[in-house]
Amino acid sequence: MNVQQRPKRGLAMEIAMLIRCGEYRAGEWLRQIDLEQRLGANRFDVRTALAELALRGTVQHVPNRGFRVSSFDRVRLRQMLEVRVLLEVEAAVAALPHVDAAALEVLRGEMLAFELAAEGGTRAEQNRANLAFHDGLYALTPNRALAEMVTEVRERARLWPTALWPSAGALRQSVEGHRQIMMALERADAAALADSVRAHIRNSIANDPSLEVAGES
Repeated sequence: MNVQQRPKRGLAMEIAMLIRCGEYRAGEWLRQIDLEQRLGANRFDVRTALAELALRGTVQHVPNRGFRVSSFDRVRLRQMLEVRVLLEVEAAVAALPHVDAAALEVLRGEMLAFELAAEGGTRAEQNRANLAFHDGLYALTPNRALAEMVTEVRERARLWPTALWPSAGALRQSVEGHRQIMMALERADAAALADSVRAHIRNSIANDPSLEVAGES
């Protein structure tokens, strides 16, 4: 008899989301017993997830003491955003030939859902709607390895809650960025799509000049 395996739980992602939403602050120690109880997971799985997050830089492992949330690192964030620009522009342009009328309708709905969340939703709702729009586009990229790398790098770059939308202005900029991407998709304009994705990522830090990404050479 074939026994169907349960899908693997993304425990590391769940812990990363708690950190990103501000449930645990920079420098705070993560007690494994608390995570076990909060997430309904066993000690081995929690420790494995924390070890994975340590490799990503989300948490820091201190020998003989445990794991704590990594501190905000502006230089690292700037470098990760540079990598995001390279990967996400490529993924979006590769997806463009596969964006048909049905896909446009779905993406348009996800764009509008983010706009509604931006107007009065919680930070978690805004985050989910934002990711749905981007993931909906990158899901159309034929190169699945590229799409997976986009997700991985994005998660590393968005470790700190302050790196999401530190102001209402930053949130409005993100809404406008989605609109520009959507217009490029509707026109099937690869150059405009590349420009809009590039600008959207860089504008996510526009209200903090110290994080400015260097221009293209």
